Amino acid sequence: MAGACGRTYRVDPRLDPAPCNALVLTASGLLVPSTVIEARPGISVTAPAAGDCPQTWQVGIDASWAQSVWNPAPGGLHALTGADRVYEQVTEMTTITIPRAGVWEVDYQVRGVVFLPANSAGAMFVTAAIFKNGAITSGSEAMITGISVGGGTAPASTAQNTGGQTYLDVFAAGDLVTLHAYRIGQLGTASVVSNGDGRTRIMAHWIGPTGDTSA
Repeated sequence: MAGACGRTYRVDPRLDPAPCNALVLTASGLLVPSTVIEARPGISVTAPAAGDCPQTWQVGIDASWAQSVWNPAPGGLHALTGADRVYEQVTEMTTITIPRAGVWEVDYQVRGVVFLPANSAGAMFVTAAIFKNGAITSGSEAMITGISVGGGTAPASTAQNTGGQTYLDVFAAGDLVTLHAYRIGQLGTASVVSNGDGRTRIMAHWIGPTGDTSA
């Protein structure tokens, strides 16, 4: 600035030396750092409008979910016809295609039915599990229902139950989730059923991005 006698003065800004002060004095002048926020999948960021005071950034979480249903609707029966403890896909359950990479909570329920004929001693059980890309997900197995008859003069026996599991798993976008089940026992029949008396379904809910770990 020019003084009264034509002299020139330079006024240097005074900066607070506190570490939290983001202003930097450079040879070209004061440098005000800008902020760049990168949103990971499932997280959205809305920047403040120019001139807003205060500068408020809005961060939102975009959850995602998927659910498998019985096809054809409204329901039906899948007979388990394989050997003991040999999984077969319950093809009536639609396949879930995971839409987003990350940690997902998977919850499934299965209605199982077993039958033993009269005057027979034996046992029948139904076990189910979730497969990811054609391979079993360890820890997803659930004994759904079963019956055991020890006497050879017993009447015909039927048992039904709905059960399942809830677990967490890491998925990549495009992973395929399918329901599989097997029978234990060959004397009677074993089935997976879904109708108005009890549904069979798979549900998956995205809870965090890839890299999330347990608390």
